[in-house]
Amino acid sequence: MRKPFVIAVLIAIACTSTARAAHPTYRYELVVEPPKSLEEVLRQRLAYGYACAAVARPVGINLAINAAVVVGLEVGADVPLKRDVRVITVTPDDVAQLARRLDASAAQGFGLCGLTITAPTGGRPDGDYLLVAVLTRTGDTPTGVTYRAIHDSGRRGEWAQLQQSAAAGFTVTGLVSRPQLNVSSTSDMVAVAEKTAASRPIIYAQVLGGNSVGLKKDLDKSTARGYCVLTTWTTIDWMVVLLAKPIDAPCEDQHDYHLEESSAFMGFSVSSSDGVLLGVHRVKDATIGLYDGKDSSFEYTVEEGVLIDADAKPLRLPREHRGLMDKLNADGDRGYRPIDVAWRDAGTEGSRAVDVVLGRKRN
Repeated sequence: MRKPFVIAVLIAIACTSTARAAHPTYRYELVVEPPKSLEEVLRQRLAYGYACAAVARPVGINLAINAAVVVGLEVGADVPLKRDVRVITVTPDDVAQLARRLDASAAQGFGLCGLTITAPTGGRPDGDYLLVAVLTRTGDTPTGVTYRAIHDSGRRGEWAQLQQSAAAGFTVTGLVSRPQLNVSSTSDMVAVAEKTAASRPIIYAQVLGGNSVGLKKDLDKSTARGYCVLTTWTTIDWMVVLLAKPIDAPCEDQHDYHLEESSAFMGFSVSSSDGVLLGVHRVKDATIGLYDGKDSSFEYTVEEGVLIDADAKPLRLPREHRGLMDKLNADGDRGYRPIDVAWRDAGTEGSRAVDVVLGRKRN
């Protein structure tokens, strides 16, 4: 069974850190662009050695006009000559087209960096949306990955489609969601699942709750049945955890899952003493983080900012944008890499808040 995305990023961080006596250093930029021009701008950054590091996930019912992507480079590292970027946009009603285009891109060496959703050009922030996928490659050798994309809006039969893809060996590796107004238990969600030659049939389970105590009880019941955490997201009031296990066996790995909940009045934070971070979300008036305590070798830091989200672009990056990039680069100098980026409704028209969680292997 494939590793969850956050775990895959942390494994890459660990491997990079192990290969060197000291932490490598990184430089970052935060690209904020509408979907129609995102690929062009990301390709321009490629010329300077920057590649997609993380795609910001949307938070809130009201959608951003722009997508936000953190691009980064490792200082002193060689830049692959065939590095490239591709952006795919589709409507939620045409996710089958997304899977076909992902398959075609994989045959050309592209892999998925991340997903987000934005308001369509000229659309209302609380109306329909566009699904945006950012892909990267370092060469043109086929990846050997095939894809499925599933749209789940809470209607009957959509969960069965996700389970059918799992039984066929496809594991969710990318997921983006938007809460539904006045519905606590569901979100409008699109999941991208991958399959390789080594994939096995799996089965999913799902638990959700509005606080860490109730969520932990249901999580324990699922893990006792052999499930492991795959990814997390939120509804308007609850945090949701997707779990998976092979059809004919429990998960191969042992885990020590626990949740940490803090009041929103305490500010947004991530613990560096509770293990591997699997997901962190603002839920109502609290922040809930899910960790795997079996590995305490990673540490985290958080940066926050409020950026312009408008059609018109200033000639010069605003001070707040430059200030956030300075903070990210200071973290990059200490070897931190982004593992989760939230692009959330700030409650003010024309702006959007961003939360960046970065991690590194302890010395």
